[in-house]
Amino acid sequence: LSHFLKKERRVDLAKQLNLSERQIK
Repeated sequence: LSHFLKKERRVDLAKQLNLSERQIK
């Protein structure tokens, strides 16, 4: 479960980064 949570969090972070990048551009 621990690694699964890490994976989900990583995806969430990637999504947030993508959103911020789009806003900057």
